[in-house]
Amino acid sequence: MNPRFSARLWLRAMCVALVIASLHPIAALAAAPPCGRWATVDRVEELDVFSTGCRFLVRGRTQFVGRCGWNPSTRGGILSISYPMPLRPGIVRYSIVWINKTTITVFGDVMHSLGGGC
Repeated sequence: MNPRFSARLWLRAMCVALVIASLHPIAALAAAPPCGRWATVDRVEELDVFSTGCRFLVRGRTQFVGRCGWNPSTRGGILSISYPMPLRPGIVRYSIVWINKTTITVFGDVMHSLGGGC
C-alpha cells in the first residue's frame, strides 16, 4: 500500500471523527446535580439537595437554606444556594466533584450519600 495514500486516509478518518465529535451535544457531558442528602463521615457537615430547595448544615445547625442552582461541568459543578437577605438575595456557591455514585467532594471535603433524591 502506498504510504502517501495511507496517510491521507488516516487524515480523512481523523477529520470525520472530529466533525462527529463536534456534533455530539455538550449536555451529554454535563454532570448531574447531587440530589439527596449528603454528609461527612463524622456528620459535621451535611448537604441536602432537593427540587424544593437546598440546605447546608455544620454541626447540626443550618448555615444556608434556599433555592438551588446547578452549573455543571464534566466531573461535577457549582451548586448555588440563594437565600433571602434584606436588600437582595445572598448567594453561596459550593464546588462539587463526583467521586462515584455515592460519594462527592464539597471543596475537598468527602461526603457520602444518605439517600433521597430530587
